[in-house]
Amino acid sequence: MEEKRKAHARKISIIEGAVATVWGQFSGAFGGSSYLTGFFLWLGASSFAMSVYNSIFALANVFQPFLLVATRRFESKKKLVRLFAWISRPAFLLLILMPFLASGVRVWIAITILFILELMVFAVVAVWQSWMSEVIDFSSMGRYFGIRNLVSGAVAIPSLLIAGYLLDALGKGFVAFGVFFAIGAVFGMFEAYIFKFQDEDETKRGPVFNLSAMFKVLKTPGNYRKYLVGFALWNFSVALIGPYPIVMLIDKFKYNYATLGVFSVILTAFSTLFQPLWGKFGDKYGNFKMLKLALLLQTTLAFMWFIAVPSIYYIGILYALIGIFVTAGVFLTSFTTLMELVPSFGKTEAFSAFTSITNGMVFVGNICSGVIAMSFSKLNFTLWSWNVDMYRIVFMISFIARILATVYIYHLDIGKSQRSI
Repeated sequence: MEEKRKAHARKISIIEGAVATVWGQFSGAFGGSSYLTGFFLWLGASSFAMSVYNSIFALANVFQPFLLVATRRFESKKKLVRLFAWISRPAFLLLILMPFLASGVRVWIAITILFILELMVFAVVAVWQSWMSEVIDFSSMGRYFGIRNLVSGAVAIPSLLIAGYLLDALGKGFVAFGVFFAIGAVFGMFEAYIFKFQDEDETKRGPVFNLSAMFKVLKTPGNYRKYLVGFALWNFSVALIGPYPIVMLIDKFKYNYATLGVFSVILTAFSTLFQPLWGKFGDKYGNFKMLKLALLLQTTLAFMWFIAVPSIYYIGILYALIGIFVTAGVFLTSFTTLMELVPSFGKTEAFSAFTSITNGMVFVGNICSGVIAMSFSKLNFTLWSWNVDMYRIVFMISFIARILATVYIYHLDIGKSQRSI
């Protein structure tokens, strides 16, 4: 593909990313949100059901290679991405029908529907990553995604504020969540339409996914496989915290959706400001080196949740640090590191395998989180000025696991990419 078309594809992707951000804020489709968590609490989800809900996103990533096998006849990445986008984006409106079902089954049917929708959402992530790798120069990859995420973050801030205000203003009930999901569906369909204008390299068309190629990638020793193992362990340690930070803010600290929206805006604002910086440093000093720094910084956040107090200022600072270390730091540098280390053969399969395995560990971590929470559900005592309950026990266990995972990753010997670019 000539450079002019690559540049056009990169510009369209920035616009698509901004629209997708609005869809994600009004659906919670990109790994959940405080609003979607609130929706399941409103449906009457128990603590264990919330852990299962929180694991749905990881589980969908685990099974996405098997859905891709069914699409092996597709030779155009663009057509496959557009098809799944048109199906999944408006289908989130089905969730608003759940309150009409019997109270004993509505939560589990909602979780099942969410799993099916997330399966379609995440099935094409690897395809999209492979598509993007064909139009981005690796020497400027960090800066490009830093700018793309900067634009998306700028769009996310007003979206978060509007979403939180609507939910509170409309009563946090059926009407509120109906409007919430409807807005998301409209922007989701707009995103699916925008994909029509993004260029694709026709010379690299072929079967989009080959399962045997995925196993070949996994059997090949090298930097990609070492990184896969290390990041899988890290994902497990992070997943041990479960959905409980947000659940604690709603259940124990009694924050309303408008306040949660403000916290999310703080997170997004700091993430938006620091995305280009992490990307620039990744290009200059190495993406994996910057990732290790980001992981070390993120490790401290679980301990900060353990000692959290119901102060808006404390939680606001904590969300700012999450934006800087996690959303801007870990999310960006882990992705650019993967883009750098993925082997030249079977790129889609390599992206898919990485997503499936690392999220499999997220699923296991979330289930373990639910088991831990149930095991300590009756725990309640005062330690200095903190009320220690099941939430804080979960946070401390996640903190210890993160320390161990970070030490393992710091000892990984990963040099430059083994593939020719």
